[in-house]
Amino acid sequence: MAPRKIRSLALAAIFAVSGVAEAAPSAAEREAARRFMDEGKARLKANEAARAIESFQKAHEIMHVPTTGIALARAHLTAGHLVEARDVAVEVGRMPHDAGDPAVFDAARKQARELDAQLKARIPTVRVRIKGGAPSRVAVDDVEIALASLGEPVAVNPGTRVFSAKGPEGEARGELEIAEREAKEIELTLAAAGGVARSPAAKAPADTSGAPTRKVAGFGNDDGDLRPAGERTALSEVLMYGGFGVGILGLGVGGVTGAMTFSRASDVDPRCENDICAPEAKGDLDAANTLATVSTIAFAVGGAGVVLGVVGYLLPRRPASAKPRVGLAWDWTARPRASAAPGAITIGPAGSGIGGTF
Repeated sequence: MAPRKIRSLALAAIFAVSGVAEAAPSAAEREAARRFMDEGKARLKANEAARAIESFQKAHEIMHVPTTGIALARAHLTAGHLVEARDVAVEVGRMPHDAGDPAVFDAARKQARELDAQLKARIPTVRVRIKGGAPSRVAVDDVEIALASLGEPVAVNPGTRVFSAKGPEGEARGELEIAEREAKEIELTLAAAGGVARSPAAKAPADTSGAPTRKVAGFGNDDGDLRPAGERTALSEVLMYGGFGVGILGLGVGGVTGAMTFSRASDVDPRCENDICAPEAKGDLDAANTLATVSTIAFAVGGAGVVLGVVGYLLPRRPASAKPRVGLAWDWTARPRASAAPGAITIGPAGSGIGGTF
């Protein structure tokens, strides 16, 4: 057969296939599409977004016109499917305008372009990074993504997304919560040949400040988070709650008795001159000394309680099976001073008192 004749037959076949593909829907198909559109609207009113999407999808597959497309895009948007909604909106916005198109088609195209612009900034993205073995398949919510996109921002819908990677030695999975407009990263670790996969972990955006991260034993995780890891031990809770409780009580008593000491000293001072106090001032002076001693002891106990509370808060959190070994020793001594000025108050680590002779 001559080459020119072969080319003619090929072109004829192409045009025939194109004519079949572009053939208008039959009356029965149009009627089915109308029924699917009505069904989809009713399901949207009943808050059945997933079922509405099914109905609008069927109508759009039959008619493939702007009005069925914009209805499908809006149903996806109602369901929170930002990625799918924008994909359909882009398709509708690019549909060519025919001279015989009704006005509703042009209105649908305009609405689709506006929806496209609105959704573009709202769609969150995730960078998927794989460590260990080489993956043969990576998916988001069981929808496969191209391996070439690994390490690059991948558009996802807001909410809790499930990421999975398969390799020769097994599979790794991880979940990540993401909101609109966010950009996050997740790392999945596959087992290398002969190895075992570790549990995957979602990662927050990397710290670009340049400051070194220090890991404290018993604290934090591999990302440098220095908050205590795991659950508090019984010792930690006793020290923290008991210590802070004693601290607050001790400091409160110390403050009250200290104020009373100053009040008593003010009463004694006018009755003492040149280190000699009037006999009738002896009772007030003894009471002031007693209050000063109580205040000092209360402050010491309160301070010790606060220290114990801080120690309890900072103790490393350990698994229930771990046996922490913690030793604490406190030595508090108080020696009163030998003398002081008449009616003067002395409160400090070495003791407390009010001086005077009779």
